[in-house]
Amino acid sequence: MDFQTLRFIVVAALLYGAFHFAYHKVPDDVLSNTIYPNVIGHFAAKTINTITPDRNVKVHNNAILSKKAKLNIVRGCDGSGVLFMLTAAILGFGASFRKTIIGLLLGTLTVYLINQVRIVGLYYVVEHNRAWFPPVHTYYAPTLIIFLVAGFFLIWTRWATASETNKTGDA
Repeated sequence: MDFQTLRFIVVAALLYGAFHFAYHKVPDDVLSNTIYPNVIGHFAAKTINTITPDRNVKVHNNAILSKKAKLNIVRGCDGSGVLFMLTAAILGFGASFRKTIIGLLLGTLTVYLINQVRIVGLYYVVEHNRAWFPPVHTYYAPTLIIFLVAGFFLIWTRWATASETNKTGDA
């Protein structure tokens, strides 16, 4: 294993651990009463109400509610883990400052949008067949998110190194 690969693994792992440590210092009530409704819940509710206006979905603290379903957003189901993984990987990769910032901004937006699709999808799963919720929530959606975010990281790394390879004349 070369030094650059080892550096990437160590830096990304340390950052990932630090992000999780800091995340678990945030009190649950701050997440449930402030962050989840304002950052995740209202956007998801608006999306659901746009797709199916008859649902009249509301947000109360960390819950997305309608007459047909209730979905709680809790710690760990907010996309934070995959965001921490992607952020640690981008920072550990060692691209230029500009490309790192672009990766962080686009990566954060990508994770946010993927997680919003997941939250909206899970609402409809709860509404239509609660028995499907555990496997979709626990296995299928997280696996899909990891693949999509890994795909983003792969595309970003190719872009972040492409112009450097062209500048040095390497093939």
